[in-house]
Amino acid sequence: MTQTYTIPTLQTERLTLRAPRVEDFDLFKDFALSDRTQFIGGPFDIKDANRMWGNLAGMWVLRGYGSFVACLSDGTPVGSLGCWHPIIWPEHEFGWTLWSPDYEGKGYVTEALRTIIPWAWDVMGVDTAVSYIDASNTASANVAKALGAVFDPKATEDLNGPDSLFYDPDEEDVLVYRHTKGRLQ
Repeated sequence: MTQTYTIPTLQTERLTLRAPRVEDFDLFKDFALSDRTQFIGGPFDIKDANRMWGNLAGMWVLRGYGSFVACLSDGTPVGSLGCWHPIIWPEHEFGWTLWSPDYEGKGYVTEALRTIIPWAWDVMGVDTAVSYIDASNTASANVAKALGAVFDPKATEDLNGPDSLFYDPDEEDVLVYRHTKGRLQ
């Protein structure tokens, strides 16, 4: 049986949001091996980076949605952003990573997610999603708030409880910011 998957290309004012490609791996790998991944469990080694890249691309096959690679007008990839829902994840997530500090503070994440989120609601078939953000990652918390997400104390408590896959008594809490269909700012 042959299956065909269509990964759309979305356009913002400054970014092209497209499918992950093999040639993006070197930039992603440099990010994955760096301290920039401290809020997502890194830094990682090359084998973990390889598995992470395969998971990022494979989400499209497993779920029919996933993370886009955001590219500047000259084609330079700046990061991955979009829908994230691994099999063991408790909820759909809107997530983002910028692969270099050179791209921070330019509004790329909010610009991309303001295009991705309206597209994603119908594709994911839900009216709510979350962003999981480490408690000290104030930059990402500010992005979530700018997109209209609100802190969800109950989901945060549940996520950090001893029965949660996120539970780690030696790590800081992961905060849950809730996105609701129709609340995008």
